[in-house]
Amino acid sequence: MSNIPEPPEVEIVTTERVACDGGEGALGHPRVWLSLGEDGEVECPYCDKLFRKAGTGDGEDGRAA
Repeated sequence: MSNIPEPPEVEIVTTERVACDGGEGALGHPRVWLSLGEDGEVECPYCDKLFRKAGTGDGEDGRAA
């Protein structure tokens, strides 16, 4: 068993404003609306999910490969 935390989930988006509710139904968290920063990213303060604007990089997750 390892104490290394898993990296946060990354969702590539095409809008400047996103909603996050934890995606777990009743086990999620209150829906929050987040605006992407100048770097094209924003992290949910509840679940640490990272939203990244499409085209901010070349890799699968939107970052440079």
